[in-house]
Order: sequence, then C-alpha cells, then structure tokens
Amino acid sequence: MPEFRELVEKYRQRRRDTLVDAVTTGLSCVDELAVDMGLLADADPAVSVLDTVGVALPFAVIAVTEQMKVIMGRKDQKAGIQDAAFRMMKTGAAMAVGAAVGAVGLPVLASLPAAVSVRTLMDRYKSRSLTALRVQKRIERLQYLRQMNEQHAMNADFSGVLRLGEPAEE
Repeated sequence: MPEFRELVEKYRQRRRDTLVDAVTTGLSCVDELAVDMGLLADADPAVSVLDTVGVALPFAVIAVTEQMKVIMGRKDQKAGIQDAAFRMMKTGAAMAVGAAVGAVGLPVLASLPAAVSVRTLMDRYKSRSLTALRVQKRIERLQYLRQMNEQHAMNADFSGVLRLGEPAEE
C-alpha cells in the first residue's frame, strides 16, 4: 500500500499532465480559430502545415512526456503505456467534441470550453471508478480478515478462558 506522501506526489504529477494536455489542446483550438477569423488564409501552405501540426502536437507531447517518465524511472513501462493511452483518448475526445461544436455552427470560442469540459468529465469518471475499485478491494480484504479471524477463533483452545455470563469457578 503506498504511503500518503506517495499518493500526494502522484496526484500532483497528474495535475501537471492535465495542464500540459490542456495547453496543447488549446493550441490546436487557437489554430482553428486563427483560420476561422481569417488571420490565416485557407490556401496558404502554412495553414496546411499548421493543421497537421495542430492535430498531431497534443499526441506527440503526450507520447514524449510519458516516455520521459519511463526513462527517468518515475513509472514502469506498463503504467506509462496505460497513462499515455488514457491521456491520448481524452485529448482525442476533447478535440472531436471541439470540432463538432465548431461544425454545428456555434462560435469557435465555444469549442474550447466544450473540449475542456470533456477532459474534466473523463478525469472525474476515471477518478470515481478507481475510488470505487479501491473501496471494493478494501471490503474484500476486510471480509477475508474477518473470515480468517473467525477460523482462528474456532480452532483456538479456550478451555481455560472465562466466558462472559458464566460464573467463575473457585
């Protein structure tokens, strides 16, 4: 079981990851906003490069940051892959919702709050589901300990022990 300080540090790291992901997702939305406002023309070659980079940048940042954590020894390979996959899934869903909000005809500025909301909801869902899993594991552990205690009590020899409600022999 991890200590309290380890848990606090783990959640601090998650907040940093969320910030990095939010910034890269925001950069992608700003790219779309610049094109929609006419700051960059659609026919410009720079726009096609920015579109590609804008879509790929968040995923590249996630892959690099998670691999660095594995290389630095903060995570094992399996945890790095799982965390990278979840972060990429959140980012992809957020970008898809942001694009859908823009495609519906709502102002482009509405896509950024929609994307951030999707990320927040997915984080809350994961946190609550993991909390439920931890509670379930604790319940199973307590039931196991109770069962072992009852078996121990049944196997123990209490012939010389005074029981409640019985008079003491003199």
